[in-house]
Amino acid sequence: MKTFLKTFLLLFIIIICALITIFLWLGRPTGNIQTPGAEFEIIKGDTAYSVSKRLYARGYIHSKELFIIITRVFRLDKNLKTGWVELAPNNNTVNLINLIYGNKFVSVAFTVPEGSTVKQIKEILINNEIADRKSISDFLSQQDYPSQIGLVGYKSAEGFLFPDTYKFYKGVAVEKIFSTMVKLFYTKLEEIYPSYKTLNKKELRKKIIIASIIEKEIRLANEAPIVSGIFYNRINIGMKIQSCATVQYILEKPKEQLLESDLLINHPYNTYIYKGLPPGPICNPGFTAIKSAFYPDKHDYLFFVVKDPEKGSHYFSKTYKEHLEAQKRYKKIRGLY
Repeated sequence: MKTFLKTFLLLFIIIICALITIFLWLGRPTGNIQTPGAEFEIIKGDTAYSVSKRLYARGYIHSKELFIIITRVFRLDKNLKTGWVELAPNNNTVNLINLIYGNKFVSVAFTVPEGSTVKQIKEILINNEIADRKSISDFLSQQDYPSQIGLVGYKSAEGFLFPDTYKFYKGVAVEKIFSTMVKLFYTKLEEIYPSYKTLNKKELRKKIIIASIIEKEIRLANEAPIVSGIFYNRINIGMKIQSCATVQYILEKPKEQLLESDLLINHPYNTYIYKGLPPGPICNPGFTAIKSAFYPDKHDYLFFVVKDPEKGSHYFSKTYKEHLEAQKRYKKIRGLY
């Protein structure tokens, strides 16, 4: 019996010493991270093994085996998600496991301005290092990507990504980013027009196309419903919309002043050539523009032209003769007449 107790006590002491050694080993800072702000990426398809291998290769942990054992014992693999974690000089294995499996990822806030296009939003995401160019391009190249983000029945997300300030962690799935923007779009749409679900997709799309043109044409919020009314008036009498904003959408780069030749470009989005609305939205409109598309002012105006370039105000005219006079006043201001 005494022999058994001595053996048990010896084993107990060995185990305690081993645990203390392991604890001290795991708690040792690697000393390989020179400055704060260093980041480590967890990529799609990563496992405890692949993560530990990269961490060890960079000198961020002392043992791949212990890293894997801890994650397996505590069954942490199911918590592994993609993203970036920020490392500090005093990080040790325990800290790193807590960061990586606790999803304590680096977050970045960014703003999508009203009137941004999908193409511009893509660049915003890349410039803020939320996602890389390839992952965004790969996602948007999928034919069914709109249905994946809550836009079943639509061919593009253009017009449905609500402009706002967002915060995502670096490396988040592209689908998550766009679906969040779409979800906010519908939240705002319900605030503007609570019965929007009674509209079919064609009717809703028409409203958003008009809203997108308003967004690009107007700087002053109080003028948005007036311009909305002008577009509806033109559509109702079979008159071309003739929006410079739709022509700008065609161009590789927007111009400060369109040329006569630009207005003659044969393209479905050129509303100087084709009657009715363009095939789709030309940007992602904000709250004011969307609201104006649903609630246009009732009036007899058919024309508008810039009144004060600095303020962004416009002259509104009922007849072409009045419009020509307004154009003369604008050209005089610009020194063109």
